[in-house]
Amino acid sequence: MKSHSPDREYLIGFSAWMVAYAALLMLSILIIRAQSPQGLVLYALAVSPSLPIGGTIWQVLRYLDRCDEYVRAILTRRFVLATGVTLFLCTAWGFLESNAGLPHVDLYLVYPLFWGSFGLISTFVRQAT
Repeated sequence: MKSHSPDREYLIGFSAWMVAYAALLMLSILIIRAQSPQGLVLYALAVSPSLPIGGTIWQVLRYLDRCDEYVRAILTRRFVLATGVTLFLCTAWGFLESNAGLPHVDLYLVYPLFWGSFGLISTFVRQAT
């Protein structure tokens, strides 16, 4: 049996988790709108799309464990910078909401904000140091 490269395993695994996310998101919305569940069932359905997000994080960590040290250093730098940008933007927006009356932004948007930051940062951070 031929083994897959870390890149291929990452792409397949991450894609599978994102398909699960999209499926659970659509399914949970349809069920909540059609059935109007209450209590624990409502909470379980509402939170279900977030569970594959944990899978994507696990997939990234597996990739970092399997790639070479140079790639790991670059990706780690990108992750730290993207996390910092995300934390900065979320904190700044929170202050603007509280103190300047800007509209509320839902927290589920933090994850795509992180990946957007990661993508933008990746175009500039091409070296480990």
